[in-house]
Amino acid sequence: MLKSENIAPIHVVQSLSPDSIMLGEELMKKQGIPKAQHISLQFGIYKQTVKVLPSLKKRGLTMHSRLAQQLAIPLIKGELKLALHYDSEQALLKLGPLMAVMINKETPEDPDQPFGSISSFCTELAEACAMHGAFVYFFTPEAIGAHASLISGWVRDGDWRKLILPLPEVIYNRLPSRKAENQAHVRKLIRETARLHNIFIFNERFLDKHEVFEILSGNSAISSYLPQSQLLSNYEQLQQMISQHPVLYLKPVQGSMGRGIYRLTTLPENSYGLERAKSNVQGVSKFSSLKRLYNAIKPRLAKQKYQLQQGISVIQVGRKPVDFRALVQKNGQGEWSITSIVARTAGDDQFVANLARGGTIESVLATLPKTNLLQHISYESIYESLRTTALEIALAIDEQLDEHFAELGVDLAVDIQGKIWLIEVNSKPSKVDKTTLSRKIRPSVRVLLAYTKHLTGFQEGRRSHGQSKAGHRRREN
Repeated sequence: MLKSENIAPIHVVQSLSPDSIMLGEELMKKQGIPKAQHISLQFGIYKQTVKVLPSLKKRGLTMHSRLAQQLAIPLIKGELKLALHYDSEQALLKLGPLMAVMINKETPEDPDQPFGSISSFCTELAEACAMHGAFVYFFTPEAIGAHASLISGWVRDGDWRKLILPLPEVIYNRLPSRKAENQAHVRKLIRETARLHNIFIFNERFLDKHEVFEILSGNSAISSYLPQSQLLSNYEQLQQMISQHPVLYLKPVQGSMGRGIYRLTTLPENSYGLERAKSNVQGVSKFSSLKRLYNAIKPRLAKQKYQLQQGISVIQVGRKPVDFRALVQKNGQGEWSITSIVARTAGDDQFVANLARGGTIESVLATLPKTNLLQHISYESIYESLRTTALEIALAIDEQLDEHFAELGVDLAVDIQGKIWLIEVNSKPSKVDKTTLSRKIRPSVRVLLAYTKHLTGFQEGRRSHGQSKAGHRRREN
């Protein structure tokens, strides 16, 4: 995290020239900022040329109210403290960093859930930023203007309130649906505005299940983790797959949270079962032939793409399937690392372990002894294999995709022999914290802030000037 000496209170006054700033002498020495020189002062995408004057009496940074207005420095109720980073090569003094989170829901009339289910995450991120000299605001797609460099966003200032702020240096996309992401003004922000102003946007889009499997199938080190999988387009495919695997899963390639998943099973006397994952108890529909089952699902195939996937005999607690969610994030050095990994046990009468479908979470090493994993297999070795596999998968995806991703939820399964399998990769992992009722800032929030500081130059081991703005490798088409 940032050292405390890099964080300075920001004082806004009327008694100073609008084209000058005053900095505490000790701060100037530590930052290597020359006296009585003209430099650029930056907040978000806004820059102003200013003359730097030393101050023996006042610590921090003092500026005229007109300069604060030109930079769109937020006027908050409490004392504003921002981190400072001076780049001597560019003669640039940056304040912040300023980041923004793109969300889909704002309900200020509900003080407990002003941004829906991710409200607690928003509060934690705002508190973490305030502690470490960064500044964050939250905005919906409706706040995006056609050509504006200012955005109306929500800030945490005792309570939540809206302020007008400049476009940030970093945007974190937390839109919860592809429909929201595909709005014209959102696509314009991601594809044009961000490039025009040299803004980082990470987790730019949702991932497609089939796309992920196609990418990973070409990686010899990872392909062994993949269950047999293909897009379902005709009856012959289904017939061939079910002759090899008595259980299959049918998944919408653009689905999430276990929605729309079907399980197909071979039953006695050449019959077949079809059941759908849903929040209430599901029943099994029985078909006297595979052709009849295919005809039942065929109308759905015309509406959206489905991935047909080999069923795995995953470990269970009782009769409840267990899988594992690894949160893999880019850290303060810009490198992929494991932030957390938890075991998810399915709810009653469910064959998916998503929390949205009644699943529960617990630590990996507390869950494994309760399962039917073969007894000679070391629980610690499974835990380490899960971590290694999740990291390998995140690295492989990042190498193959053009877009900028900074965190991935990698869902894995383990069969009773201890083999690791990939279920799916989620580019919008849940921010709903059900592990504790305490209001501590969780590690994933701290890593997110550390990566933001890395991107913007405020973190040790930051990117070099030659690195691209997108992760750090946006390819131009």
